[in-house]
Amino acid sequence: MASLNSRYLLLLFVLMLLCGVNAVSQVITIEGHVRTPEGEPISDARIDRLAKTDGTGHFKIAADFLRYWNTLWIDKKGFVPQLVSISPPPSNLDITLEREKDTSVSAIPPCSSAKVNGSRFVGKHLRLTVPKELKFKTGVDTDYIYYHIGYAENGKTGWLRGGWGNLYGDAYPPGEMILALEHYSYRRTAVGIDWRGVTTDGKYWRYFGAPALFDIYDYLTDSKEAADLFDKILDGVCIESNTRL
Repeated sequence: MASLNSRYLLLLFVLMLLCGVNAVSQVITIEGHVRTPEGEPISDARIDRLAKTDGTGHFKIAADFLRYWNTLWIDKKGFVPQLVSISPPPSNLDITLEREKDTSVSAIPPCSSAKVNGSRFVGKHLRLTVPKELKFKTGVDTDYIYYHIGYAENGKTGWLRGGWGNLYGDAYPPGEMILALEHYSYRRTAVGIDWRGVTTDGKYWRYFGAPALFDIYDYLTDSKEAADLFDKILDGVCIESNTRL
């Protein structure tokens, strides 16, 4: 009986050791450097939401969830954001960021207390003025509040989606979305980045990210009329006067 117990304990130990080795092997480590076109290191470049480069432009990230990521955003104000593939995961990345030709930053005006007739305010810190004739849905999940603003056309409804919460979104759109675009542009704002583009199948897309405030708005629609209306709403965004940036 003692021999069986010893064998059982030995087998259990081996299994635990193998599980531990397997868990460690699942951690993906990626490191590299971010530089200018002249080869100068770029410090404080953001590696998605995971890390920043040091004074030599070097970064290193390691996590098991990187197994499920296909792309990383590399960015620093003054340079063009770059989306890089990490599928399959590279052991080393050498990234060159091009300088931005337009380094301006769009201001977000403070909200007025006056309300436009026939409209509603939508949003937490970044607020939109939305015509009441549009469809509107809102709700609360565990970590965020969401808003859906709908425009009906020819029996089909396009949606401008928004939300607030520390897990709701980011300044950068999902990499898979960018890869599906025919072309896109962006502008930096006082609170994040405003992206827009057209997909390869002709749909209109916009993504307004404000990570410091945990506010995100976006739409994807095949209707030019809906896109123009949503753009008008987003272009009128304001920030609550008591909000700290």
